[in-house]
Amino acid sequence: MNILLAYPFKEDTYRKVGFILPPLGIAYIAAVLRNNGHDVSIVDYNVTDEKTDFGKYDMVGISADTSRYKSSLRLAKDAKDAGCTVVMGGPHVSYRDEEVLRTGLCDFVVREEGEQTMLELAAAISTNKTADVKGISYLTDGVLQRNPERGFMANIDELLPARDLLDMNAYRHLEMGGRKMTSILTSRGCPFGCSFCCSTEFSGRRWRARSPLKVVDEITEIVTRYGFDGIAFLDDNFTLDPSRVFTICEEILRRELDIYWWCFSRADTLLKNEEMVARMADAGCKYIFIGFEARHQSTLDSYNKKTTDRMAKDVTKLLKKHRISVHGSFIIGNPHETREMIMDTIGYAKEINPQAVQFTILTPYPGTRLYEDVQDRIICRDWDLYDCLHAVIRTDHLSPKDLEELLKKAYASFYLSPGKIMAGLFSSFRGKGIKLSSILRIFRGL
Repeated sequence: MNILLAYPFKEDTYRKVGFILPPLGIAYIAAVLRNNGHDVSIVDYNVTDEKTDFGKYDMVGISADTSRYKSSLRLAKDAKDAGCTVVMGGPHVSYRDEEVLRTGLCDFVVREEGEQTMLELAAAISTNKTADVKGISYLTDGVLQRNPERGFMANIDELLPARDLLDMNAYRHLEMGGRKMTSILTSRGCPFGCSFCCSTEFSGRRWRARSPLKVVDEITEIVTRYGFDGIAFLDDNFTLDPSRVFTICEEILRRELDIYWWCFSRADTLLKNEEMVARMADAGCKYIFIGFEARHQSTLDSYNKKTTDRMAKDVTKLLKKHRISVHGSFIIGNPHETREMIMDTIGYAKEINPQAVQFTILTPYPGTRLYEDVQDRIICRDWDLYDCLHAVIRTDHLSPKDLEELLKKAYASFYLSPGKIMAGLFSSFRGKGIKLSSILRIFRGL
C-alpha cells in the first residue's frame, strides 16, 4: 500500500521563535509500516508549502493534536476529495473520535499509540476486516464503533523513527549555544498524572524506556549521519530512572560524543540525585526544562504536581552549581487564582531567576483530567485557540482579556529586565542563554 503520513501546519509561537522539531510520532509509524513492505512518505507542512498530490496515495494518515485539529481537517478534505482512505491519530482525536468521524472527512481514528494499530489497519482495509483491529474508531451506518483498546507496547527498545524520510536540513533552525539541535525520544509513559497533561492517558502510567546503549546508538547516528551536535530529549521525564541516566551519560563520555543537550525533568527527582546531575553536566547537559507552574501550594496541589514552591529555588540553585541552565515553566489562569496570586507567580519566576521561562495560560486539553473537571467553565471550543496563549475557560476572578494581558505582562516583566537583555546580547559569545532576537520573536508571537 502507498501511504502518506502528514503533520499539519500551525503558525504558533513555538514556530515563530524557531522551535521546530521533526514530527517523531509519525516517523516511528512510518518506520514500522516501511519495515513491513509498505511504500511510505512523510510530509511536514511546518517546513514545506509544496502542494501534495494526494491522488497517488491509497491511505493518508494525519497527526492531530488539539491546536492543529482544524488544520488537520483541511488536509483530510483534500485527501478525501482525491479518493484516499483517511486515518487520523494523535492526542486530540484519540479523545474526540466521534467529533472527527462525524465530519465525514475521516474514515478511521487510531487511538493513542499508533505503530501496531496502523500496521494492522493497513492490512485490514484491503480485506475489509477492520472489526478485528484493536485501538480504532469508525462509523458503521452512522453508528460509532470503538474497537477494544490495544494497550501499550511493552518493549520499545527496537523502535527507531524513519528520519531519512524527512528533510532533516529543514530542522536546523533550533540552536543551543551555537549547536544545531534535533530531537530524540527514549521513553514513553508518565506515572505522575498532572491534571493539565494527557501524557499519562495517551502513553500510559507505566514508564517504558529504551536501553542506554540503544539510546546512545541513536544519538551517534544523529551526530554522524545527520550532522547535529545538539540533542533535545523529548521524554516527559528523562530522569525518572537516575541509574539509566547515569549509564547514558557514561556512554556519551566513553564514545567522546561532543554534544550539548537538554531534557525535561522534575525538581524533586533532581534534588534527590545530585550525583546524577553532576554526571549530566559532564556529558553535555546544558538546559533542563522544569514545570514549576505556580507559587501557591493550593494551585500546585490542584494540578497534582506533588512538588512545593521551595523546590523551585533549591533545584535552580543546584543546577546553576553544576553549570546547567534552567528553563522554568509557569501556568496562569487557574480557575480560583486572583490577580494577586498571578502577580505572585510572576514575581516568583523573577525571584528564582532561571535562564529562560515559559508562561502559559491554563488550557483544558481533551484527554486530561482538567478537561473533565472544568466542563462547566469552558467558554470557547475553537480548537485553534487551544494554544496556551488564549483563555478558554471561565475563572472566578479574571476575564479572558485580563488573563491574556497578564500573560504579556509576565513575559515583559521577566525578559525586558536589564539583566536579561544583556544576557541576550551576549548569549552567542557565552554559548548559552536566550538570544535577544529570540526574545523579540517571543513578543511578536504574543
